[in-house]
Parts: sequence; C-alpha cells; structure tokens
Amino acid sequence: MNTTNEKIFYRVKGNRFLFIARSIWNIFWFSIGTVLSIGTGSLFISGIAGFIWNNGKLHTGTLNFGLFLIPLLIIVKILYTILLRKAQFYIISNRGVTSEGGVLNHFNQTLRLNEIQSVSYTQTLIQQILGCGNIVISTAATYRGGIVLKDVDQVKIIYNTINNNR
Repeated sequence: MNTTNEKIFYRVKGNRFLFIARSIWNIFWFSIGTVLSIGTGSLFISGIAGFIWNNGKLHTGTLNFGLFLIPLLIIVKILYTILLRKAQFYIISNRGVTSEGGVLNHFNQTLRLNEIQSVSYTQTLIQQILGCGNIVISTAATYRGGIVLKDVDQVKIIYNTINNNR
C-alpha cells in the first residue's frame, strides 16, 4: 500500500489491550475448558482402557498422556495469541484504512476513504480504563462492507483521524 504519493496518518502495530486484558481472559477460559475436557476425557478413556487391559485399574499411560496434553495445549494457545498480536496492524493513510494480520489465517482488507460512510467507536468499561476501544468503519458494500479495528489504543485519536480525513 505504500506509494510515493501516500501520506500515512496513523499506523498501529500490536495493541497493548489485546494482550493485557482480552487475551488473558480468553486464555483463562481456554485453560479451564482444556482442563475439564481433556482431563475428564483422559480419566474416562484411561478407565475404559484399564477395564479392558489392566484388570479394572486405570491405564496410567493414557492418563499421563492426557495430563501432559493439557499444559502443552495451553502453551500453544499462549504462543498463538502472542504471534497473533505481533502480526496484526492497521494503517490509516490518505488513500484508505487497511487492516492486516493473522497467523494461521492471513487477512488484508482495505477501504478507500471515499467509500467510508460511517465511523464509530465503542469502549467497554475495561477499555475505557485502559484508554482503548473498537472502531467500526462501514461502507455501502454488501460483502465485507466494513472493518472493525479491535482493541486499538488511543481510540479517540484514531477515530478522529479517520473521521476528519474521509
């Protein structure tokens, strides 16, 4: 998107809030779900395997594998979240607004400034405390007719930058 006539108004790379609050909350619930599902599943499968092959005693190999899998999946989720945060960025220029990023599923979406019909922002209570929020940019297009800039720091400054240059 960088050309010689393009003026960059704002570039946002990796937002503080994405890692601090939202992702920690998601990882917390992911951890609870992983422990409950894999832990219960391992216990159940270990019991069935033990009943069949181990004279009614739990099959410790299956149980240990399940217990090893729990922290491994949680570590993978944390690494994925960090990589996702580092790969995501937004550019606001005199040509348009671009949202780009992704780790396993890459995306790149650009809206020209003259196509933007409305710009708004929302902030939850936690986002207000941390000074960030979500910016919703919409167009008249029916397919992918907008961009949501999630959890951007300095939301009011970025909102005004987009609104004043469209």
